[in-house]
Amino acid sequence: MTPAPAAATNTDKDNNKPPARLLVVDDDPDTVRVLALCLHNYGFLVDAFSNPKDALQEIKSNPESYSLMLSDGLMPELSGIQLAEKVKERNPNVKVLLLTGSEMADNEFSKVFPSTSVDGFLQKPISIRKLTDKILSLLDQTKGQTSFKG
Repeated sequence: MTPAPAAATNTDKDNNKPPARLLVVDDDPDTVRVLALCLHNYGFLVDAFSNPKDALQEIKSNPESYSLMLSDGLMPELSGIQLAEKVKERNPNVKVLLLTGSEMADNEFSKVFPSTSVDGFLQKPISIRKLTDKILSLLDQTKGQTSFKG
């Protein structure tokens, strides 16, 4: 899927900082479109894929381009956790946020999967406000780390 055009958030404008580039992955094309549109409207640069293998190829080609990957947890061929591990191999600074239908909080998730490469976890259905708040929280944790190309 082609990246959506950029639009800066108020926070980005105030800081003269380019908007974060997100990789969105879900095997449901409708979900991908809705997430990409909502996140783009919020001001993120978004590259969206309905095939996790295509998303992985994008990361292999451009490992330093992304600040965060938002992925469905359960997908055919490559789960969200498997994709997260492969993404982190390419760029350990990319934050990974999984969406899933399972009822599990972040702290419970890290207890069940202590060695996972996932930085955050949200249960579907999710409001765009809660999603963007979580994304901004994860991206805020990257301050002081190596900056991302975007």
